[in-house]
Amino acid sequence: MQELYEKLKKYSIEDSIKIEESDRQYKALKKMWDNLAEKDKYLWLILANSIICYQLSGKWEDYWEEFGAYFGPPPNPLLIKEGGLVEYITKSLWDFIKQSKNNKRFIDTKINRLEKLRPFLEEFVTKTEYYYNNMEELRDKLALTMKQKKDAKTVVFAIKMFSYGARNVFNKLIYFPENISIPIDSRLDNLFQKYKDTPPLTPPYKGGGQDQLIKKFYFDLSKKLNIPELHLDALVWVNYDELIN
Repeated sequence: MQELYEKLKKYSIEDSIKIEESDRQYKALKKMWDNLAEKDKYLWLILANSIICYQLSGKWEDYWEEFGAYFGPPPNPLLIKEGGLVEYITKSLWDFIKQSKNNKRFIDTKINRLEKLRPFLEEFVTKTEYYYNNMEELRDKLALTMKQKKDAKTVVFAIKMFSYGARNVFNKLIYFPENISIPIDSRLDNLFQKYKDTPPLTPPYKGGGQDQLIKKFYFDLSKKLNIPELHLDALVWVNYDELIN
């Protein structure tokens, strides 16, 4: 880990924020906010879309640009007026993913996930600013509602995208809490194998023991750099090619 720390220690949390705000996903949500006619539905759409953002058929950046373009410019496609606001949001997302170019896989499963999320959305729609100030609680509620672990990739990713949107809505930046984990993906697996202090393991990493080693590696690196894990994700993303070669 020390070698990876030495390569990243020149960066600050402010550097991470600059990288995040140059992210195509962040820019897509900013453009959506600027163009969205019904701004009161912005964060609800982002949160709900985040929990169906997996096993994509295109790049993540392309998908979020597609999402922002669909819901952003007028005339706004949110045409479903029957039922309450939660019905309004979930049915609009159903219509979106059914025609999406970048989210074609497991549509029925993803629609079921939206259904599972609905009870929490009833609460979320009245407490968006509260949850921006209490992102750990939002993570816990999402994990409980979706019956997933608190560090599940879709749960943590939902917090990240919610924060991106909340920066626009509330016009302020709140750092990610230190206790929200980085979403583990193949990049982080590869860096762990390269920089951990013992001989490399043969991927894929199976079993709770190895999973915990990877998570502890990034937890310790985050503490050493004094950069919360979700902000550390941006540094890894932009420097990955250099770090892995």
